[in-house]
Amino acid sequence: MCPIPEPSAPDHLPMREWAYVHSELEWIYDHEVPEEYRERHVDKQRSGYWAWYVRKGRATVVGESGARLEAGEGSWLMVPTERLTQRFSDDARILSLHFRCQWPAGENILAGNGGLVVRGADCPELERKAARLERMVRRHLPEADRMYYGCFSDFEQFLSFHALFQQWLTLWFRIQKQHGAAPVRLLGVDNRLLNVQRHLNHAPLHKGLPVEALRRESGLSDAHLNRMFLARHGLTVRKYWERRRLQVARGLLETSLMPKSKRWPTRWASARTRTS
Repeated sequence: MCPIPEPSAPDHLPMREWAYVHSELEWIYDHEVPEEYRERHVDKQRSGYWAWYVRKGRATVVGESGARLEAGEGSWLMVPTERLTQRFSDDARILSLHFRCQWPAGENILAGNGGLVVRGADCPELERKAARLERMVRRHLPEADRMYYGCFSDFEQFLSFHALFQQWLTLWFRIQKQHGAAPVRLLGVDNRLLNVQRHLNHAPLHKGLPVEALRRESGLSDAHLNRMFLARHGLTVRKYWERRRLQVARGLLETSLMPKSKRWPTRWASARTRTS
């Protein structure tokens, strides 16, 4: 088991504030890295987090600043959330998780980019829980490695997946803290604004901007709410909504344009464009 660090006051936030954190598994898979993904320039600034457990070969990332992280067999590479180049050896096989752990406006929970390399032997439970989750998901949702959040299940099944993911996420967060990371704090942010952001992040995109619901959530006029949004995020509510639509559309477009690979099993052949 990973040692539990002593709690420190700067990490303590009101329960209400922690409740605003959105955590979600985007995908999980365990297989070889296809040739077209072995060297790519990617932007991982606002799309959550990636964690790779290297089962075979080597994985390397080089950030724009020139900082380099490399992980070999039996190690985790926690991918920095920045523009970078990723490289894998020809024989690389990884257990990969892409996930979100973010505040309502889309900010990742940790200050800094979260990049580091960790020996699997230092926290074996991290690999065990990830592998168990991957097996469980693959057994019930064969398409989940490309778009886990788009698959269908009943609520009981969702809870079983989510509970195991949360256990893994706890270990990931603990490791980040042990290496000096700390949560970005939201103290001082108006709860009405947080409620609106949360609603915007979960509202169905095909129904348009939920103006009436936002008025109910905030109890504010459109003009007042826009002023608050502009002050905190530098954009209006509608611009925020349009940005979310653009991000989702870009992901769908990448899915449809991704070339098929004969190296992938059938269930992976039409997978979305990954950044591994």
